[in-house]
Amino acid sequence: MKYLKSFKKYTESLEFTIDILNLDLNESLNLFYENILKSVGSEEVDFYDTLKLQKDDKMSRPDLDMINKSPEFVYSLSSIGLKNSALQSTDDYETFVTTPCRFVMIFRIEASDIENPEYILFQTWNGDKWDNLKLYKINGDIKNFYDKLSSKVIEIIDGENNYIYQSANRNEWVLQNLEAMNDKFKKYFRKDEFQKFINDNKFKIDIK
Repeated sequence: MKYLKSFKKYTESLEFTIDILNLDLNESLNLFYENILKSVGSEEVDFYDTLKLQKDDKMSRPDLDMINKSPEFVYSLSSIGLKNSALQSTDDYETFVTTPCRFVMIFRIEASDIENPEYILFQTWNGDKWDNLKLYKINGDIKNFYDKLSSKVIEIIDGENNYIYQSANRNEWVLQNLEAMNDKFKKYFRKDEFQKFINDNKFKIDIK
């Protein structure tokens, strides 16, 4: 039998047979922040050159919370036709992200907040301090970013049938394809109940 790699080796969907491995649902649902950025086709760009900022003492290691309140930063953005959103954090969401992150969206100055941003300023927590600020160009739909951040989907494959369950809070799983509901595959599962259900049966599952 081949040994399965650690869950942490995977950054996209996982597919495996439950009779090979006793699944730890919480562990397997962990999400790496790189996945969120990939979901919008992000491309890292130079923070200073792109936003026309001077790399002076104040900006040599910029703190996202600090610069987002800085009049100089706001003015520099407006001078090139951009504006910043409020600071957001993964702590603001019921999220599966393993690393705390915070971020600011950068929009065209005439855009509304429901439109796609041009860039995202992103910072991750490394255990005792915030890492260097990074700027990414957004090439996809920002809805994918928030969807990836706030929910998880598990597809259970039972013979020729599949059952799609989604959760936004780890505590409750809801069947999405309700036409497939039956006595075995219920509309709702609580976390512990769902964990036992998938471990007691020999399903294939795909975690997305």
